[in-house]
Amino acid sequence: MLLQLLKQILPSAALAAAVAATLTFIFARWWRKASDCAAAIAIGGGYIAGHVLTAGWSPLPPRTATHWLFWFAVIGSIVATANAFIRPRATVRVIGWTIVCAIACRLILQPKFSYDWRWAEGWVRVIAITLGIVLLTWCLEIVDRGPFGRSSIFSIMTIVCAGTAISLMLAGSLLLGQLACVLSAILMVLFLAELAFPALFACGVEAIPLSLLCSGLWLSGHFYAELPTVSALLLALAPAVALFAPVRENSSQWRALAYRTALATAPVIVAVAIAFHSSPPLDY
Repeated sequence: MLLQLLKQILPSAALAAAVAATLTFIFARWWRKASDCAAAIAIGGGYIAGHVLTAGWSPLPPRTATHWLFWFAVIGSIVATANAFIRPRATVRVIGWTIVCAIACRLILQPKFSYDWRWAEGWVRVIAITLGIVLLTWCLEIVDRGPFGRSSIFSIMTIVCAGTAISLMLAGSLLLGQLACVLSAILMVLFLAELAFPALFACGVEAIPLSLLCSGLWLSGHFYAELPTVSALLLALAPAVALFAPVRENSSQWRALAYRTALATAPVIVAVAIAFHSSPPLDY
């Protein structure tokens, strides 16, 4: 069974990683003007390729939450690229991103508005989730701008996405788990690229598509599969936990990576354990 699962996961993860690596070197090495958004474009483009191989092309307008994940990658990449080239003021950037996140949450949760929630209840949830996504983006940007931030954000989110994949599979959604594996493979490639070529990326905006895609996976897993609320929250809080790592400017890169990755891994392990404990029995 494990071998069969790997056969399902590896093709889309490998394709996504290959596309992300190609886009990274095109935009970071050959078009230096776009180096600020190279990682964001690599995340978006790699995810789109992996999504198409895993779940097929997503229609417009999307009909399911899985379809929306494809368009989240497109939207996140566009917003990140616009931020990198236009460089709006911080206030404009925060307000604009909050509006984008609110619209994205409302769209992916449309079935809940149609069948389960009252209007007021639904919008309270959307506002709370939107604020959570904005805070996640902010945490990722703080990690990114700190000492050894670029390698840290890629290593932390590789672990988070891997934990997300396992949790989603345990929650009963192999498809969402595969899509999380696609994202994890992309981040692993970017992490290795950053280690091999430390000056490859400029100060980037990859937190934008990354936070939107991860949030879309957690929302889909929680509301349309059986991902426990606590697991979703722990996965979302992992980057914030990593901020408490005792990292200084004069620390070695490997020590900083180890501290941050270890702190972020702790809530991920707990999230996976809770998802395992809550998963349906296999002896039926």
